[in-house]
Amino acid sequence: MEYKKYEYPSFNIYTVKTNRFKSCQMQIIFQDEVKKENLLAKTFLADIMSDCSANYPSRKYISKKLEELYQATFYGNTNKVGNMMLTTFVLSFLNPKFINDKNYLEEVIKLPFEFILNPFINAEEFDIKNFNIVKNRLKDEILSLNENINKKALKGALSKLKESATTYSVLGSLEELEAITPKILAKTYEELMTTNKCDIFIAGNLDMDEIANLIFKYFKKAVINTRDLKLYVDNKPVNKLQKYKEQSSFLETNLINIYNLIDLTDKEKLNIFPFFNYLLGSGGLNTKLYQLLREKNSLCYAIRSMYLKYDNLLIIQTSINAKDIAKAQKLIKIAFREMSEGKITNEEIEYAKSSFIFSLNLALDSIGGILSNYIFHVLTNLPLIEERIKSIQDIKKEEIMNISKKIKPNMVYVLEGKDKNGEN
Repeated sequence: MEYKKYEYPSFNIYTVKTNRFKSCQMQIIFQDEVKKENLLAKTFLADIMSDCSANYPSRKYISKKLEELYQATFYGNTNKVGNMMLTTFVLSFLNPKFINDKNYLEEVIKLPFEFILNPFINAEEFDIKNFNIVKNRLKDEILSLNENINKKALKGALSKLKESATTYSVLGSLEELEAITPKILAKTYEELMTTNKCDIFIAGNLDMDEIANLIFKYFKKAVINTRDLKLYVDNKPVNKLQKYKEQSSFLETNLINIYNLIDLTDKEKLNIFPFFNYLLGSGGLNTKLYQLLREKNSLCYAIRSMYLKYDNLLIIQTSINAKDIAKAQKLIKIAFREMSEGKITNEEIEYAKSSFIFSLNLALDSIGGILSNYIFHVLTNLPLIEERIKSIQDIKKEEIMNISKKIKPNMVYVLEGKDKNGEN
């Protein structure tokens, strides 16, 4: 793969040239610091901007245009990455070498900028019909969170963190959704275009010089923004373990343990801890937590660990019966102790390395996976997959043991379910 950067006054273009796929993908990413007051508005905005424009007044017209462009796809979304809010517009399209149409490449490249630069706004308000369609869709998404115990419990636990951007959700609440108006959404668009930093990423078997020229032709962003955004959330360790219990209408109980990660080096953050987490609980049936809690003690319905790299947090989420909470907590502590004492065989480490590297290689099997890795390489300094594979191969058992000593308990959160008689 060949990587290249094109610098323009108000944005940069990053390209990945690869001949492995018939498809290509472009992502236009606006970056801002996380602000609780406009997270949901940004999510709303990304959705409505990809659903209509001044020249494509509804999704019906967009679908017809995408079909004419040989089934190209286009959508917008938002993601919160640590202290950064990413508003992203994604275009996937067929490589023009397979199409007998000399105008195809220019037509497909200019399409996203039609939606970004010409939103369906009249009298400083978004079109009300499209506004209501997207609003109802977001309402359904927010309501669906309460139907999934894992999502509901995780949201409940994170909401208890003190003064932290980690608590913010890009979906927000129904109350926040009702407060958004077509005029507020138009103001959010103006803020996106005038205050957010922008980068464009594209991957495929293309003449990247030609692509860069086409993008610059159709994307006229006047505002120059080169500010550096703070990436990591500074989640403070607590002096005393925080404990919370809330009730739910689910039958099972969800137990969440949150841990601060203390003074990790860059190498530990980006390479060693992801592998530690894989061994502990994110790597499937052979992880330390799965073996202790489920295989040996038949204790839980499910268990996983999650490394929130940009929030400096580790989360362990367990689905169990309420009566087994104390035993589960004891076994989780044993798992940490065994990791710190090196009670894991070299064979287990080598098997985990092989499995982890296999999962990394899967990302190279799609154009989207390749581009996503490059995006996070540029925005967050995440090593490229080729570098990550080498770093995983070089991890020593002593590094696994040492990093386990940098984990400090922050919170225990229980979303307690009902028993078979319907009682908590």
